Amino acid sequence: MLKKIVLKAYNLVLKNYKNMTSEINKDAIFVLGNQKSGTSAIVGLLAGLSDKSVTIDTKGIYEPIQSNIHSGNTSFSTFVKKNKYDFSPSLIKEPSFTFLYKDIRNIFNSRKNVFIVRDPRDNIRSILNRLNLPGHVENFEYDTPELWETVSEDWKLTITNNFLHVKSSNDIGKMAERWVKAIEVYEQYQDEFVLLRYEEFKMDKNKEIKNLAKKLDLPEINDISSKLDHQFQPKGNNDMSHEDFFGKNNLELINSICEKHMKKYGYK
Repeated sequence: MLKKIVLKAYNLVLKNYKNMTSEINKDAIFVLGNQKSGTSAIVGLLAGLSDKSVTIDTKGIYEPIQSNIHSGNTSFSTFVKKNKYDFSPSLIKEPSFTFLYKDIRNIFNSRKNVFIVRDPRDNIRSILNRLNLPGHVENFEYDTPELWETVSEDWKLTITNNFLHVKSSNDIGKMAERWVKAIEVYEQYQDEFVLLRYEEFKMDKNKEIKNLAKKLDLPEINDISSKLDHQFQPKGNNDMSHEDFFGKNNLELINSICEKHMKKYGYK
């Protein structure tokens, strides 16, 4: 116990030191999109290819900070100043920032960022796989309370999406609405993003990362061929069909909520 307390204190001192000695990179490129859409793998390979510094997820956004930012109790500007180390690299990947992009563009200079989109059925299933949650229930808190208790507050927010004022009473429907709202952020500022479909990245990772670097005016310095299959995040289970995983009702719900945008981005 004492060892854990000492380690926690040391990490806090180290974090404060890094934030005190770091400078915010106003020209940072942001890699955004919904959680589990491939953002970690893409930014990791992009950083490796271009030899640029990178932040993969910002610990400072953990709850209740994220909710406080969305409610207005904490300004995004104050959050950035308190977490300067995470905002000092050239590349910054944090899916939660997708819904704070309006605040990002008020502080940072880059108007050439990255948005990753993934089939919502695979995207939602990947999130649930990550959390060991089933796809066929309507409400995790009431239908699977023992599993819901194991989910962190940060991931619970990703499912309930209270700050996005979603309409669905079904948790799967709420996640589908989140997917749509993320797309709507991209569409509102699409001139400021390079769009990459996760499925195209999976088909030819080396080609797509090089194309992405070129579009972002980033140099091609390192050979990343040996890193293409590196697992940046826990892998989901894609062996089960969408209907077997979600059940007929939840799958139809996802399709109905996301239908218009699914067609637009090539998801049948």
